[in-house]
Amino acid sequence: MFAVEEKHKRINDRIVETFERSVMGHSTELMVEAGTTGYKGTPCRKAGGRTYLALVCMEGDFHFEPVTSDDGEIFGIEIACCGDAALDAVMKALDFARDVINDQRCDVDD
Repeated sequence: MFAVEEKHKRINDRIVETFERSVMGHSTELMVEAGTTGYKGTPCRKAGGRTYLALVCMEGDFHFEPVTSDDGEIFGIEIACCGDAALDAVMKALDFARDVINDQRCDVDD
């Protein structure tokens, strides 16, 4: 079992409830935090939902880098890691983030 901490992030003047946990392996530790306001019934930026995801390397062989356009605008991220423990940590971190966001999404039709 692992400890999960409830937190909050402000995204464009909306509070998003997030959940954070540590994913540990041999000489490897990632902190993962994820949350969402869920669907809001509109695709527009102003009225639509907010979602947050963070991965932080506390220990291990990880590389995080922004993906940028020719103009220098960031439009993505790259994550690379080495070792079986790092692969396992990434899989567990992404599984946790998916579960948190899926549990909070609340379909508009529900």
